[in-house]
Parts: sequence; structure tokens; C-alpha cells
Amino acid sequence: MTAEILYVDPEIQADARLRSALEEGGFRLRVAGSGEAALEQARKEAPDLVITEMVLPDMSGLGLCRTLRDDDTLGRVPIVMVSHQAAEMDRVLAFEMGVDDFVPKPCHPRELALRSAAILRRIRRSRAVDLSGGPVRHGTLSVDPAQRRVRVEERAVMLTAKEFDVLIALMRQPGRVLSRERILETVWGPDTRKTLRVVDTHVKWIRRKLGTSADYIETLRGVGYRFADSADELTSGAA
Repeated sequence: MTAEILYVDPEIQADARLRSALEEGGFRLRVAGSGEAALEQARKEAPDLVITEMVLPDMSGLGLCRTLRDDDTLGRVPIVMVSHQAAEMDRVLAFEMGVDDFVPKPCHPRELALRSAAILRRIRRSRAVDLSGGPVRHGTLSVDPAQRRVRVEERAVMLTAKEFDVLIALMRQPGRVLSRERILETVWGPDTRKTLRVVDTHVKWIRRKLGTSADYIETLRGVGYRFADSADELTSGAA
């Protein structure tokens, strides 16, 4: 699936080489010319990665980073900071604020695209729950991907094939908000004629069937859904 980058820089619109390099690297690019505009976009739909200039017209890039890291929904989105200010103290402050990489300007557009791809690979390896092995337990919920079986407090739960796929899509990235568009594309495919309403309907039925475990699936109104951010509770083992 194409990763989405939110690029925060008042000059990005004029940088055709950079935009081209990121898009050729397989990224879908959204742009914002200020920190507030970036926050507004990110809160509507969380990007996979944020790239921000350190100097913004309404706040510093460090301030934007701090706001993102303090946000319950956006706190885990990886951040790359780019800046002409590449002194050691600038880098230290950036990493203290939680950035994942610091790229001094001028930077080669292809290098920035490759760095972004590398960060996303690393983050996804570390965050994604491995559902390729045995059963996975999360509190009262136990899911066996290989057998496509679900149990709640040792009670068997009968999900349809698509309901199971939606649940697995959410469980693979606990704490990560998935838009309804992304769930639709992941489960039904990019060429589906289904509407977003089908995602809501499937989530509703999954919750009904999960009973006491229904609250593990959280709704972010106007954005999408996420599986409860308790990755440390997700463990492989016998159901």
C-alpha cells in the first residue's frame, strides 16, 4: 500500500524535484505551508510520516513536533526534520523532541525519499504485531490467524471472512488509526465498488460479536478506527 507523507514547508509547492522524488519513491504526498495547517490535516487523517522544516511561519518545527508527540492519536507518527540550521544543538533539540531523523539542507531529493522509506520499514517492523504465527492474545480476546478462529473469555466467536479480515487489519497495528478508506482498500481491494459504509457495518457487527472485548476497537469520529494501544498486552501463545 502506498505510504502517505505530510510535508510541512511553506516552500514545498515550488520544489518540483523534491515532490517528484517522493512520489517516484512510492509516496502519496500531502503538503502544508504552516504548523497549524499541518495539525489540521493530520487530525483529519493521520499520515504515515511527517516531514517538517524547522522554521515555519507560525511556529517552530520543534513546536510542531512537540504537539504531535503529545497528541494521543498522532504521537506515534514518525517525523523527519529538515533544516538549513544543522548545528549540533539543533540536532540534539530535534531528537529530544522525538524526531526519527534529521536531514540538513540542502539535501538531495532522492536521499530524503530513501531515508523516509527506511524509517517506515523500521517503524513498521518494530510496531506491527506478528500475526503469522500462533494465536495472539489481547486481554480477554484471543485470535488465531492461521485457523481464523476468535475467542472471547474462551467463548468461540463466529466472524464472517470479511469481519475477520477487518479485525486482523486493525490488530496488526495497535494504536495506529486506520482511516475507513485504508481499511476498505486493505480488506476489499483498491478496485472495490463498495462504499465506506461497508466498513462501519462490519465494525459494528464485530463489536456486537466480541461482547466484553468490543471496546478494544476504538472509533475516532470522522477519521476511522484503531485497535486499543496496548501492544505490550498483545502476546503470542496458546489460546
